[in-house]
Amino acid sequence: MPGCDRRYRGCRRWRLPTLGWQTGLVSESPRNHCRPWELTEDDVASAVGRIRARDAGLAEEAEHVIGSLTWGEGPGVMSQSGLQEWLWYVVPTKYLTDEVGYMGRLAETAAVLFDELGLHGYAAICRSDETAEVHEAFDRSDTAGRSAMRKAIERSGIDAPDVDDFAWSSVMRTEEANARSAVEAALEEALFTGEMTVGAKGWREVQTRVCTRVLDGDHPQMPGQSWRTAVVTERIESWVSAAERRSPTLLAARAQIANRLLHPVEPPPEANVALCPLVWLLERWGDEQPLTEAGYLKPAFVQSLQTERPWTDPFDQPVKIELDDHVLHDLRGWLQRAGAVRKHKASLRRTPLGRNIAADPAEAWRALTMNLVVGDEWGRFVGESALLFLLGQDQPVSDNTPPVFIRECAFEMGWQTTTDGITEPPSLRDVSWTLADARHVWDTCALTETSGDWGNRRVSLTDTGRAAALSYLRHVAAGPKDSPW
Repeated sequence: MPGCDRRYRGCRRWRLPTLGWQTGLVSESPRNHCRPWELTEDDVASAVGRIRARDAGLAEEAEHVIGSLTWGEGPGVMSQSGLQEWLWYVVPTKYLTDEVGYMGRLAETAAVLFDELGLHGYAAICRSDETAEVHEAFDRSDTAGRSAMRKAIERSGIDAPDVDDFAWSSVMRTEEANARSAVEAALEEALFTGEMTVGAKGWREVQTRVCTRVLDGDHPQMPGQSWRTAVVTERIESWVSAAERRSPTLLAARAQIANRLLHPVEPPPEANVALCPLVWLLERWGDEQPLTEAGYLKPAFVQSLQTERPWTDPFDQPVKIELDDHVLHDLRGWLQRAGAVRKHKASLRRTPLGRNIAADPAEAWRALTMNLVVGDEWGRFVGESALLFLLGQDQPVSDNTPPVFIRECAFEMGWQTTTDGITEPPSLRDVSWTLADARHVWDTCALTETSGDWGNRRVSLTDTGRAAALSYLRHVAAGPKDSPW
């Protein structure tokens, strides 16, 4: 059976001989006998030479494998994460060939080479059920293959996990990519030394501990910085620069507070006052509350809240149904959007997050500040821009001023709205309506303060509101990124 021409990354052409092999089943988890960086080029040459003595064609393919994994930089650059990427992504998607079984052949060739190098853990990955399943899935479809690949990576043990208040981005810049590589290297070292054994009791806790240790350890090139602080700084810089090419107004507002977002914002002493409406309502919510056929809270429950409710409805009217208590209605909507309650059949059930908010002030503050602005992309833009503007003011400002600032940013950013077939920039009315929705929970939780009469109302953030706004903006600016802008 003749070999086939294969092109990998468009740089070389390979003719692979026909090889006889069977995928082995691994009954245990072999470990590497050495680390890749302990190997030399001479070690690789000797290993390939021993293979050549048995099968010249296999040796040729082994040279291709080592070249694909190291790109001429030596065996020290090899890693388990790099091997898995090659096995589970590059091999199935980057080789142009119609040869049946070529993925398994390359995997077995790599396994033979790794056995010769003493990298028996790597060889076991090449022969593993996970690798065979990923390859079979890619044979079915690209979608199935990518799904199988993600599951295999997650089960491998060296996939850097999210920890406490740090989650990895799906789109990374340089520092974050380097930080993730450092975590993956540390997890591989934990496997090598036996500190972590995938599948053993508590191995996920070990994985998290190793990841945290690396993130909070010294950055190798930045004295006084950790990997975590370097990534946070990079993300905030990206958040600021994202507005640079589109909105000078938004850029100036972001740049003004960027340094204040570098470190976590501690809850102020008065935070309990802000949290009171949320905690109180969730305490009285219980496990679930039934809904009417129209989807509102039952009148009996609504009326039972009125004598003790920690808020004053501005409309101050007799309450019989949910819509009569505008604050309750707004809070119920916020709790749903924040994930504290969730609809189940004909009721709203309190979620684990809702129970945590009711029981733990720290969790309540975190939930409030992370969801200070909820809604669609436009709603989040309006809310974020309003918080940026109010944080930049030392004195109360006219209630009409924030919408003017937001509309200017929206115009520069290119936001458009379509009404009756006419497309144009958002109007002040559009901005004001959206901002009013965002402000409901701010006003209820005493994060904003208003003064003056209806003809000259002025607004400002309270001290608690400033802390909440900074916490929310840090979540936005320093949080994980899912797009390059």
